Amino acid sequence: MVVVFEFLSREPIENVITAMHFQVDKLVFFGNQEDIISQKEKTEKFLRKYCAVESVVFLPLSESNLQSVLETMRKEIELELSRNAKLFFDITGGESLMLVAFGMLSREYETPMHMFDIFKGKLLELDAESSHYDERNKEALNRDKQDDDKLNTVCSDTKKGKNISSIAVKRLVPMSLDKLVEMHGGVINYKLQKEIKEVPDEESREDILKIWKVMKLHSEYWNPFSEFLRENMSPDEEGRVYRKESTVLKALAGSSNKLKSAQKFYQIMEDLAQAGAILDLKRSEGKYQFCFKNKTIKGYLWDGGSILELYTYLQEKGHSDECRVGVHLDWDGVLEGPSGIDVLNEIDVLSLQGYIPGFISCKSGKLSPQQCLHALYELDTVAHRFGGKYAKKRLVLTAEMSEVYQERALEMGIELKVE
Repeated sequence: MVVVFEFLSREPIENVITAMHFQVDKLVFFGNQEDIISQKEKTEKFLRKYCAVESVVFLPLSESNLQSVLETMRKEIELELSRNAKLFFDITGGESLMLVAFGMLSREYETPMHMFDIFKGKLLELDAESSHYDERNKEALNRDKQDDDKLNTVCSDTKKGKNISSIAVKRLVPMSLDKLVEMHGGVINYKLQKEIKEVPDEESREDILKIWKVMKLHSEYWNPFSEFLRENMSPDEEGRVYRKESTVLKALAGSSNKLKSAQKFYQIMEDLAQAGAILDLKRSEGKYQFCFKNKTIKGYLWDGGSILELYTYLQEKGHSDECRVGVHLDWDGVLEGPSGIDVLNEIDVLSLQGYIPGFISCKSGKLSPQQCLHALYELDTVAHRFGGKYAKKRLVLTAEMSEVYQERALEMGIELKVE
């Protein structure tokens, strides 16, 4: 029986990474009571559902008393060894006191240790000569201001051939966006997925890229243009729009948004016609008519921000293992809970590269100071909730933020990209 002892981390991926690579029969987590309460249910559910771990145990430890920690852990170690278990220590993401304890006990019981570099998806097997383990313990001891001589007590004497990669059966559980969200206690609500937030074929991809070029030419007016179309250019059942030119001019003059110029409106329409997004564009004899290429493109043009999101998705998809656009994240993992009200967030683009999630928010047009702050804090909140410290955060814009908000984004670890 393969048994793994490890720290209970607040980062879900650190708790399951070993079981996603090896067949583990039992996992024993050591942590403080607060973390056990918050992490137990979702961690155990994930390990049983995806990793086929038969037994998952959570044991609270003192946060300050090393002797108490050692006593509790020794008891569990001796129990597993008495059952002839193949025992391994996983120190991925460990806190300083428990890191010291694991090192001491690894040496005492000659138990192999390992850790995973989550960013690289790489297994590091540790022994007395391991620079990785030596560095981790130096960091831990420095944080707690321990004496240098304690460094000698935290080295492992793992013998060649006893490492987990030599003994445990390798079994890779592929990572996915669904698993990522689930391990954080949430779920993706596919019922709320908008039809226009999909790129089903190459023709759709080409349409998006062509419309994107038009949007770039008229980025300052794109959202007002989209709003004007939505409010004043409803098509018939065949997707055709017929309007008197006087009606269009009157609507532009009375518009509450920035787009009031008939010349600018006509220019955008002509560019869209050249891109093939609208067909049969005619303006003559006091009449104005055109036809949306299809229902999906009508949706793109009516929803001002969708083209930026879809373009960003296409760019991100090219260097991701998995990528989705317009993702609705349910916070508690229960769709349509007892109250009938779910806590939801929509992330414009969600990607996965290895074990690292990318959270991307897209904002078109010039943002007000309040909109800048809201965009930054909303992205930071969602990324922290469903990605933790490993999440990459990016805010894609069509107009630059002022310097003060650029500095705030930098402080929050958010990359700003102006398209």
